[in-house]
Amino acid sequence: MRLKTYIVSTMTEAIPMIKQELGADALILNTKKIKTGGFLGFFQKEKLEVTAAIDPIATPKSQQVEPLQVQPYVSPDGQKDSSVELINELKNIKQFMVQQMKEEQLPEALRLVKEQLTAQEVAQDIQAELLGKLMARAESNNDQTSEIVQRLAREELIAIIKRKMTKPVVEDPEVICFIGPTGVGKTTTIAKIAADYMLTKDKKVGLITADTYRIAAVEQLKTYGSILNIPVKVVESSEDLTKAIEDFHHCDIILMDTAGRNYQQTQYIEELRRLLPAGSKVQIHLVLSLTAKYEDMKKIIDNFGSVSMDELLLTKRDETSSSGAIINLIYHYGIPIRYIANGQNVPDDILAFTPELAADFIMGEEHHG
Repeated sequence: MRLKTYIVSTMTEAIPMIKQELGADALILNTKKIKTGGFLGFFQKEKLEVTAAIDPIATPKSQQVEPLQVQPYVSPDGQKDSSVELINELKNIKQFMVQQMKEEQLPEALRLVKEQLTAQEVAQDIQAELLGKLMARAESNNDQTSEIVQRLAREELIAIIKRKMTKPVVEDPEVICFIGPTGVGKTTTIAKIAADYMLTKDKKVGLITADTYRIAAVEQLKTYGSILNIPVKVVESSEDLTKAIEDFHHCDIILMDTAGRNYQQTQYIEELRRLLPAGSKVQIHLVLSLTAKYEDMKKIIDNFGSVSMDELLLTKRDETSSSGAIINLIYHYGIPIRYIANGQNVPDDILAFTPELAADFIMGEEHHG
């Protein structure tokens, strides 16, 4: 990357100079007011220091960032200079810088954050945005210890999660249908959630299972139902499900288990669509294991284009040292997360999701049920 600094009186003066020397694709990285000239500290003139950059080598398409938006420059005293356009989104500028920098070129504190994010398998685009924000904040304070940068990284992760999770969870759904691949722990997780509704929220719960494929699946849910004193109904068709929901009209919440299937294959999604009654208000909660590869999680979600997914539920946090998929899913899909399961114990090993919890997992803070 080629950097050049200009000392000018106004941005109007700087723009044509930058375009002439660096070209129309140059990025303005920073602007600040400085004092120049004078005698013994007197009669100094206020100038504007502008730092611009251009990548001399064309950036591969796969690494290009989204086009930068521009807006009229607003001077520190609040007066708009409508004749000058500046970069609107600093995050994109910093993202560009980070993408061009090798890891060893980063300041030590930022390098440690990047190593942590990489170890947690946080997606590269999220890393670039986060490190860019940290670089921007570091400009205002050069004395940044690793502890301070770690704290700032946690704050920025929380802010990113809150910004991306735009769809709120439904506080009191009537019927929740839990779906997901084989082996993610749906049935055990449903028992934990049922216990939470019953014991913590004092709700009447009904359990339905459509998992007639797996040997002993019905017995497993019935066992949990017996322990918790919750009624259980077995359904095999859309008509069965409609009747079961009607029979549970006295319940505050109905939780429905389904067979674990390979939801990378679209025919199973169509089976699910046929099971749910037409015009059904049943919520769909997809259960995914944090031990799975993120690319596999993405494929499963993408295959659900024909089904409205209301929430995600993540399991097996205790069986992996990597939690980056939590923020990856939120960042790329914006689907709300209500719970994270972190063990086999019913009803204890389940945590209510918060942005702070996710940030702590990623930055290394341990949580237990």
